[in-house]
Amino acid sequence: MSDKTSTLESAKEAIARLRANRRQAGDVVIEASQYQLSLDAEETHAKQAPPPQRASKHSGRVSTVERRKAIEGVTQRLLRGELTQGQALKALRIEVLGLTQDEYANLAKVSRKTLSDVENDRGSYKTDILDRLFKPFGLRVGIVPISTGIK
Repeated sequence: MSDKTSTLESAKEAIARLRANRRQAGDVVIEASQYQLSLDAEETHAKQAPPPQRASKHSGRVSTVERRKAIEGVTQRLLRGELTQGQALKALRIEVLGLTQDEYANLAKVSRKTLSDVENDRGSYKTDILDRLFKPFGLRVGIVPISTGIK
């Protein structure tokens, strides 16, 4: 057996031993490409950014009451600073209307690139563009308190 093969096997054995030790200690490890993330790190990341959502052609219709609750919930999260303006727009587009970016851009009469940039918090857009994007939800851009204690 060559030195290269024995080194490779011993490295694999060491990795297997370390993984076994972690599992015995109660640490759950998720492999992601070449990196390993603990659940604590994953939970912290999940709290910082909401999971990505996609609008589906087959998404179900939402009742008026559910739509109002969704709009109110997203608005409250935006006011509390849990969402950025772009994240709020994306959540509203998907949760309330269930539209794709192309469909919503046509509805709001903006380009799909503009919509994508706003949803991903890239660039700065004039108030009239942002108002046009939020209008289908009965919202418009305005002054928002910095302190979360102010309602």
